[in-house]
Amino acid sequence: MKLLHASKEVRRDEIRIRRKQWVNNNLNPLGYGVPDTTTGALSSIVRPTVNAANFELKPQFIQFISNDSFAGLANECPVSHIASFLEKCDTVKINNVSEDAIRLRLFPFSLRDRAREWLRDEGVGTFDTWDKLAKAFLVKFLGQEKTAKLRNELATFQQPDDESLYEAWRRFLRLQRQCPHHGIPEWMLIQTFYNGLTHEFRIYIDAASGGSLMSKSPTEAKELIERMAANDNYHPSGRNSAKKGGKYDVDALNSLANTVQALSHKFDQFQVGSSMTVTCQMCGVQGHAANQCQVNNDGMTIEQANALYNSNPKAI
Repeated sequence: MKLLHASKEVRRDEIRIRRKQWVNNNLNPLGYGVPDTTTGALSSIVRPTVNAANFELKPQFIQFISNDSFAGLANECPVSHIASFLEKCDTVKINNVSEDAIRLRLFPFSLRDRAREWLRDEGVGTFDTWDKLAKAFLVKFLGQEKTAKLRNELATFQQPDDESLYEAWRRFLRLQRQCPHHGIPEWMLIQTFYNGLTHEFRIYIDAASGGSLMSKSPTEAKELIERMAANDNYHPSGRNSAKKGGKYDVDALNSLANTVQALSHKFDQFQVGSSMTVTCQMCGVQGHAANQCQVNNDGMTIEQANALYNSNPKAI
């Protein structure tokens, strides 16, 4: 009986030891069940392999990227952030290192707060190319709601009374840049901008276009607006500023146009009047010049000419 009891105890000890070994080999918290963080396996970005020797992204450059970080706030523009990020990355060129390798490694440093959390939550190994990452970023932070808002701002563009033509044009271009997928045709963009200008500037542009801006092709109209905007960067409190009491100054351009028109009309009248009041220096009769005078053509002597001159002192 004692031998049988001892045998059972030995068997229990063996089972206990084997169970402990199995736990150590399969459920060790320092082995199985813990991901290998040394290879970047937890990241949503798959970093391309770099074959260059001594490849390193300097801490100063990483800080340079972080200084312009994107948080995912409503007032931030994801398109502008991508453009700024690419400009910075393009300043680094390393032999045998692809652009994707640099961009994919640096992009997380350009994000913070909500945007950084989004990147972490996208799933392990989701992005293995820059194109995939950039598109996913824009889809997330330039969604349908923000796109609709930017399109509406484009379609309902209006120039305030205190805004110069230069400022209005740059603001209109900025709206297009913030929403490059707006889908609005070029001719409609030009018409939208023109219709949104103040009455003063529409007259200004139509006069410069030789009639109507809308009669030009979209390319010609855009080039004209670009030139005029570049030459019209004056202070907003100038030509179209408001007086106290809410009344506006007489529009300077209308006044100038009316003045030019009046002068042109007077000049035309002067030309017509001059042709009707020509006085002959030979006979003193109005309506013809001396070289057309019949008396002169018939042959006038010097004495006759002197007598005629003395009798017509105005025919000098």
